[in-house]
Amino acid sequence: MVRVRAAAGGLALVATTCTYVAMGPAGATQGQGTEPIPTLYLKQETPHPSSTTPPNADGTAIASRFTVTDRAGTKVGGAFETCAKEIVGGSPVTAYCSGIIEVEGKGKVAFQASRAVSGDPKDDRALVTGVVTGGTGAYDSADGEMDLTPPATANGTWTAEFR
Repeated sequence: MVRVRAAAGGLALVATTCTYVAMGPAGATQGQGTEPIPTLYLKQETPHPSSTTPPNADGTAIASRFTVTDRAGTKVGGAFETCAKEIVGGSPVTAYCSGIIEVEGKGKVAFQASRAVSGDPKDDRALVTGVVTGGTGAYDSADGEMDLTPPATANGTWTAEFR
């Protein structure tokens, strides 16, 4: 086990030894034998329909629920995402997020992403590239990348494109 400590008020990380086993050819594909994941549009639901309390006071952890539509604007499912912000010297520097996008009648796609948090509003509109970490149903064995394009306005729609 490796333990890294930051200065007072910083972040402490703990890592353990991991073993990786190669299971077959790897590549940035959407899984072997799976249906391609279409471009999807995610609109955050406000207020969160199942939330009874506000987010934690310091905003270091957040959870969001989204309505998912296709190119035609038809609702095809929902999504849920949780994010944690890394705090260094009292300021957020990176957001780490993971989530699930469900396309009704098709399956689910799991993803992880991170991005710098600078405090500059322009950075909130920057493209985020995430990693597709798996899937179910028609998206079984999905992997590859997901580009998330933030909305142009605060209440806008995110665009998720898969490759």
